[in-house]
Amino acid sequence: MNQNTFRQLICRNDTRTKAKALRFLLRLAAVPYAVGVWLRNRLYDWGVLKTVAASVPVISVGNITAGGTGKTPLVIGLCRYLEGKGLHCAILTRGYKSERGPLSDEPALLARACAQTTVVVDSDRVAGARKAVSQYDAEVLVLDDGFQHRRLRRDLNIVTLDATCPFGYGRVLPAGLLRE
Repeated sequence: MNQNTFRQLICRNDTRTKAKALRFLLRLAAVPYAVGVWLRNRLYDWGVLKTVAASVPVISVGNITAGGTGKTPLVIGLCRYLEGKGLHCAILTRGYKSERGPLSDEPALLARACAQTTVVVDSDRVAGARKAVSQYDAEVLVLDDGFQHRRLRRDLNIVTLDATCPFGYGRVLPAGLLRE
């Protein structure tokens, strides 16, 4: 199933019985995911799971839905702005290894677009933050796709939305596009 077909299914445009049955199964599958996200968030809210503060300001750019909402252009613009103000930034991204080399497409794009900014790829955002500060003298950390990442304490959250479907059809993954 391609992305377009999936969106047509979850936005409830397809009213055939087969589509309704599939949506029902997706809603069932969404329950354990939603419970897990809720529980993780409460554990952070209650202080059971601890956050780690970086020694420099942390700005998170993220979204509440899966899919493109313009995070990458916003990260690029934000880093260029901060660099223009004389601050050395580091972008922390989870990244994924590509077949062509150590950087996937998005971190490579960020590195090209923000030549003065350090791009640190690490699935452990806390370790990435420490590395950015200690090895690259970062003065500001920008978390790419960091809204759901709670372990590294953030000083500012910037949330992007898809204006055509800002709340992911009102359901969490996989029944909708909401991440939480």
